Amino acid sequence: MDYCLELSIWCLLVNLSSYQAAKVSINRFLIYFLLFNILLGVGPFFASQYGMISPLIPHFWLLFFAFSVLTLSIHLVAHWRMAISNKASGQVLLGSITVKLLFCMILVFIYLSKMDINPTLFLLNFFYLYFFHTVFEVYCLLRNLRNQILK
Repeated sequence: MDYCLELSIWCLLVNLSSYQAAKVSINRFLIYFLLFNILLGVGPFFASQYGMISPLIPHFWLLFFAFSVLTLSIHLVAHWRMAISNKASGQVLLGSITVKLLFCMILVFIYLSKMDINPTLFLLNFFYLYFFHTVFEVYCLLRNLRNQILK
């Protein structure tokens, strides 16, 4: 009887410690995410404020916010999925990239159907946001995947 009690307490402590590790990992990600968005927004902000011509498309900051929310939500869902089972971590990584691409294409379709803008300027702004957010997301997910492999 004591053995079962000790085993259940040990399992509870292991689950609690993994929850605390995941919580720290999410907190660290949120700090990195905030710093990343600040650094990513500094260039366009100063270019639009002090440039001779505005290199930004109309509603650039709305797209910036949409990409940020999309990256945050996909990473949180992927992190939650990897916490459930680390066997499907590679599939989660590929799935998150695919879902992000699909949502971005829907966003592009909606944006281009509502606005009449310079296509070259739109491509530069879109890929600036898309590639940097994707690289950040993949870096964080791979880092999380590496931490799971080391455990």
